[in-house]
Amino acid sequence: MKSSLFSLGFRPFFLLAALGGSVIMLAWLVTLMYGYAWPGVQDPVAWHRHEMLFGYTGAVIAGFLLTAVRRWTGLSTPDGWPLALLAAVWVAARLTPLLTDWTWLYVLLDLGFWVGLWISLWPALHRAALHNRVFLLLIAGLLVAAALSHSFTLGLGNFWLGHLGAHLGLDFLLIIMLVVAGRVLPFFIQLGLQRPAFPRVAWLEKPFPLLLAALLVVDLTLPLTPWAGLMNLLLAAWLLPRLYLWHDRGIWRVPLLWSLYLAYAWLPVGLALRGLGMLDLVNPYAGIHALGVGGIGLLTLSMMSRVSLGHTGRPLQPSKWIVLALVLMLGAALVRVFTVTLLGSTAYLLSASLWIAALLLFLGVYLPILTKPRPDGQPG
Repeated sequence: MKSSLFSLGFRPFFLLAALGGSVIMLAWLVTLMYGYAWPGVQDPVAWHRHEMLFGYTGAVIAGFLLTAVRRWTGLSTPDGWPLALLAAVWVAARLTPLLTDWTWLYVLLDLGFWVGLWISLWPALHRAALHNRVFLLLIAGLLVAAALSHSFTLGLGNFWLGHLGAHLGLDFLLIIMLVVAGRVLPFFIQLGLQRPAFPRVAWLEKPFPLLLAALLVVDLTLPLTPWAGLMNLLLAAWLLPRLYLWHDRGIWRVPLLWSLYLAYAWLPVGLALRGLGMLDLVNPYAGIHALGVGGIGLLTLSMMSRVSLGHTGRPLQPSKWIVLALVLMLGAALVRVFTVTLLGSTAYLLSASLWIAALLLFLGVYLPILTKPRPDGQPG
């Protein structure tokens, strides 16, 4: 009999993201506060950066795509033991640098996860419509970015190459977030508020894929230069009309709508701050953490909360603990981005603590939901 936990990708990977994201951040805090050296972590900053991008966010992406691709294409994605094996590879990759100094094994498992995810999605996506098939390209891009990020760890390149890998990884994650949120956010608002569909503005939508491609090209060929900064600012400005068009006063009464809307709003904020950082006008880490904690953190927590309810046949009404978790994640972003100058290292501790608390609340609420069969008896 197939375990409910491995009946669909969102179940194990959302739980692992919450647990892993908490443990990774806690391990970072231990290093930051006490200088503890984990056996396989040669550069704590590079490890933290890599694990938040390719570890935590990688699990959320895996859970979402292994679930959503079934609905998009009508074709199956791995469940049962193949899904359990992919999850086990992810877990092993996260634990290896914390428990051993076998750097080669860490890299092998980490890249193996991305290869496994790509292979898992290929049968359902390679003949799908172009707008869905693009996710195969984006996952391949994340694999390459992860390999570049590991190059310094393996002694195969200089610090710059590893930094470029993380930078490109953030770009690919940003594109995935923009594509996915651009599909689901207006639909969720329309569905949740029972309002007419939002109009699509051709001049705003048609150039958008080209702008995303241009961001990748500029960040790859002219990384961290004023030209890349201007490209980030242009894309930030391009997102603002979407926020205006998709706004409805009703969203502020629905936690799973205001959290998604605010998460999307963090993306132009992060792009603008990152662009200004490349122009040496603000702290360069402000934009990275606006995208990472505000954009990735709040968007992933919101999406995990909604998808977990919808795909287990439950009403889309989060518990008060999940509403609190969403508020805590928003607080983590605000503290990390806007109070470091004032609070110094206290801001790091407070922001990380809020992040951990938010994910642990998700884990506590959704563990019994995601490990049991659907109450309506339907598959999934």
